[in-house]
Amino acid sequence: MGTSEDRDALAATKLTRTEFAVVRAYAQGMRPQDIATRYLLDPDEDEALTEHQAIARILVLRDRLVQFALQHNRPDIAEMFEALRGRSDVGMSRRVDALSSLETLGQSRPMLGHEVHLWFSASLARRLTAAGVRHLADLARLANKRGTSWWRSVPRIGPKSAEIITRWLLQAWPAGEVRLLEPYVVAPSDLTRREAIRPIMLGPEMAYPVPLEHMRSISADVEQSDLVLVREWLSGKSPTGHTFKSYRREAERVLLWAARQRLRLADLDEQALKGYETFLADPAPASFWCGPASSRNLAHWRPFEGPLSSSSSAAALRVVLVLLRSLHKSGHLKRAPKAITRKAVPERPQTSEVQKEHIDNFLAWLGSAGSFQTDAARATALLIRDGFKLSGLPRLTCGDLLTEPAEVAAVGRSNDAGVPNQKASFEALSALRQHWATRQIDPAFSATLPALAPGIFPPTRRGRSKQQSETPQGYSASGLDQLLRTTWKAYCRSEGCELPPFTPKSIRTAT
Repeated sequence: MGTSEDRDALAATKLTRTEFAVVRAYAQGMRPQDIATRYLLDPDEDEALTEHQAIARILVLRDRLVQFALQHNRPDIAEMFEALRGRSDVGMSRRVDALSSLETLGQSRPMLGHEVHLWFSASLARRLTAAGVRHLADLARLANKRGTSWWRSVPRIGPKSAEIITRWLLQAWPAGEVRLLEPYVVAPSDLTRREAIRPIMLGPEMAYPVPLEHMRSISADVEQSDLVLVREWLSGKSPTGHTFKSYRREAERVLLWAARQRLRLADLDEQALKGYETFLADPAPASFWCGPASSRNLAHWRPFEGPLSSSSSAAALRVVLVLLRSLHKSGHLKRAPKAITRKAVPERPQTSEVQKEHIDNFLAWLGSAGSFQTDAARATALLIRDGFKLSGLPRLTCGDLLTEPAEVAAVGRSNDAGVPNQKASFEALSALRQHWATRQIDPAFSATLPALAPGIFPPTRRGRSKQQSETPQGYSASGLDQLLRTTWKAYCRSEGCELPPFTPKSIRTAT
């Protein structure tokens, strides 16, 4: 038998002849226990099912039958069997006839416009829908945007479900039709079998882009080639930290673009740089330039995840100018590049900062989402709004927060929460109690347990270490930060809105 997660993720398929017989017998009024004995029990099983257990199994098949009818665009038949739970004799013959007509149909084919509840279990469909994934087209779009790790952006979807869903998406569309998923989207278990990137010559005929370490120069004067000059420039930088990665990223982007345009770095005057700026706002063709974040040694690596914003484009151009001026100073370029002159762009009326209204709506959404992640995120957000520092929250225990709001001086004795004698509001305590309830702990008998803890630790070395620890482990500060950012993105997708950049600090500073 598979786990509940496996069963949740399985795509709905046509019922077998035996399963059709089960629903038909139930529709005709046969006793559930007799149906179970005849069709559902394994001959080797000794214990008979209770009536409640038998009905539960039959209704699971009824739900699949409803899905199958909707897949074939037969809402009339689906409606008949939605009412089957009532066990009324009214319409019995119509239901039996409808069953016979459904049984003659073949396995239905998924379509991009189908809602996810037509193909997946109700619980899984609810999780997908809560993350803004309402149709199969949304699911494919998310996978193509985020790559194999698409499931990490959907709360309460684990790697086992992701494995089954991804394999189903890859197999659901027959060969010869338009490919649903990009080649870089594979099932999680296939990650180790993805094609490695191969070095390639820089030039306008490149079949695919490659990162700096896989570029090869076609210049006759190899020692003075742009590629060698850029590598020498980078060798003078510290190879650690964000600055080096930013310099390397922008250097390889401009090298790739220049090669496709049949240009050298010496040709990048103000006019050429304006062309490059236009390109950054819309890297085309997207199939060549854009893809989800990926390891630099895999064939589907791409220099962009998508178009750059105006501020990101400006930052990219600043790095390119630093590179070109450095090459001019060292005598490799004849003239120093000039900064691009831009027309003054009027400020957008919409503020670029998160507003209090945004945070209030976010907290309300977290309260209504009803998942383990959103419950934990809401408790965390409310504590931050009360003045607790994110870095101190991992040290909070249930016992620190057990007293009434007016008396709470949560870990003020050691300032672990970052604020002396910091008090938690009634709303924050209510959210914490909900979080504790989903963790199935009674704080009165669990005073030393972490106040905030994940339901499942990630399958990383650190996550496994926490899972196996004899002492119960809670969220780390970075884990809470990621939790809030992930749920904020899910909220934006769910509401279909574009909001300003979010950080956990925004919860307290928004006005």
